[in-house]
Amino acid sequence: MKFLFRKYPAKRGEIIELGPSSPAPVKFMTAAEFKKYTGSRTHTYFKGQEEDGVIRFTLPFDSIWHAVVEKGNDAITATSKLCPPSPQENLLDAGPAQLGDDPESEIESLSMGSRSEGWIRSIR
Repeated sequence: MKFLFRKYPAKRGEIIELGPSSPAPVKFMTAAEFKKYTGSRTHTYFKGQEEDGVIRFTLPFDSIWHAVVEKGNDAITATSKLCPPSPQENLLDAGPAQLGDDPESEIESLSMGSRSEGWIRSIR
C-alpha cells in the first residue's frame, strides 16, 4: 500500500486538518500504531469528521500523531495543518493553560518507510 503521512507532536484538544486532493482513506494514529502500520501488522486508528472536503480530527490525548492518506494506485496529494484547540475545548479543559506552545511545530521523520510515497504538504 502506498501512502502519504505527516507527523505531529501534539496535545489533547488540538485539531489536525487534512485536505486530500481527491477522496481517499484517511487515518489518524499514534506513533506506536504507525510503526505497526508501516510493518503491515494489525493496527488501530481514528477517523476524522469530513466537512467540505477537509477532514478534521480533534486529538483525544497528548502524543506523537501521524496523519496518513492511503493512496492506492491514485496520484493523490494532500495538505495538512495543526490547529489550536477550539474555544469550547479550552473551556472544558481543567488543566493549566499552555501559553507559548507553537502549534505548527513539527519533528522531521527519521525514516520515510518502505512503502511511503512521501509527505503530506503542511500549510500554515
